[in-house]
Amino acid sequence: MSINVVIFSGNLGSDCVTRSTPNGKVIATFSLPVKQGYGEHEKVTWVQCRMFGARAEKLPRYLTKGTKVTVTGQFVLESWTAKDGTEKSTPVVIVNEIDFTSKQEGQPQQNKPPVSNEAQPPFDEDSEIPF
Repeated sequence: MSINVVIFSGNLGSDCVTRSTPNGKVIATFSLPVKQGYGEHEKVTWVQCRMFGARAEKLPRYLTKGTKVTVTGQFVLESWTAKDGTEKSTPVVIVNEIDFTSKQEGQPQQNKPPVSNEAQPPFDEDSEIPF
């Protein structure tokens, strides 16, 4: 048995967006930077985060560019074949828990929704890749 849990935080590079799958399931998507290394060896990887269901519907009003968030979830590496035939992949976190503050560091977000520990489904097979 292996455990697949990641926790990281960062400031959103753009606003959170939602969409619905053909069967009506709502998916919220946002990206966070994950830094590795330091100094001249520092590298930033943008990780796509997804949350599903009722909680996802509410996220865009709270998650705008610059908002600092901490996410906990399951790491997945999604792969697909691009139109030109090349193989592509992107790191994705299926978010189980999220905590966020306003753009001003340390100031609590007004109207912050409650964080729920409800389980999130794995990647929805009805959705398209990539987002």
